[in-house]
Amino acid sequence: MKKKVSHILGVLCYALGIFFALYVGGWLMLIKPIHMLMDAFSNDSLTLTLLLKSIIKIAFSTTFAGLVWCIGYIGYNHFKGTEDPDWAAIEERWRAKHTLNEDKMREKEV
Repeated sequence: MKKKVSHILGVLCYALGIFFALYVGGWLMLIKPIHMLMDAFSNDSLTLTLLLKSIIKIAFSTTFAGLVWCIGYIGYNHFKGTEDPDWAAIEERWRAKHTLNEDKMREKEV
């Protein structure tokens, strides 16, 4: 039961990370500033500060979206419980498997 709850919370963190990355990076920092620039330009109320703020937001929109997505991915891995693999045990199993195969090959040769 605990494993299912952890899996659900992990998937929820991942989905929320994607959603908020699209919302913040895509809408608030990319589409909305472009729309504001178009409105200000058509109303002849475009100022240098508005232009600079919008350019900065647009330039950093993908970086910020990536940051928000990474936070969701970190939450996913936290609840999933991923750990570094035991490389020594993996290498030992690999060596044991291949030494058995080599012994079988030698038996066939004789």
